[in-house]
Amino acid sequence: MEDDSDFLDALYTDVAHSLEWKETKALKKRVSSLELQDPVSDEDLAQDIFKKLEKEGHFGRGNLQYLTDLLTDLGRADLGEKVQTAELEPEAENKSISDQKEEATVLRKHFRAVAQEVSPLDWRRFARHLGLSEGQIQHIGMRQKNNSYEGVIESLYVWENQLGSSATYRKLREALNRAGMENVADSIWA
Repeated sequence: MEDDSDFLDALYTDVAHSLEWKETKALKKRVSSLELQDPVSDEDLAQDIFKKLEKEGHFGRGNLQYLTDLLTDLGRADLGEKVQTAELEPEAENKSISDQKEEATVLRKHFRAVAQEVSPLDWRRFARHLGLSEGQIQHIGMRQKNNSYEGVIESLYVWENQLGSSATYRKLREALNRAGMENVADSIWA
């Protein structure tokens, strides 16, 4: 059951971070017509809406068609396909879940060090070099009230979530180098 919850949380977060602001607004409008016990509010993020719909039985592990339909109705058939693919694919090949979690924990230990080193003026540029979309960066900025430290932390978690087991030290260092932040990489991995 815990693995299902982790899977769905990661999937909801990944999909939510791929939505643009206007798509999230359209999602809220579409879902607000449903009579939910916990109605959708203006403050809800896309992943909050997904969790509310799951809680009320509209979808869940093994039954993500409604989520796929919602995304397709929003003009994001690409995300609908991603949801279907994620549900059908087995866990990452060649690595046990515990090995993946251990590697992620080791990588995450460096997130705070990176966040402390990235200049408040540079966090958005850094997020772009991680491969985040402008919509994702905008959402992070709004959620973190432009707190650059937390912006970097959330950007790193989004990046890790998007890449999955492909998120490595090497790729993180490459993103820092592309952003012209070799000094940050050097100070952390000296």
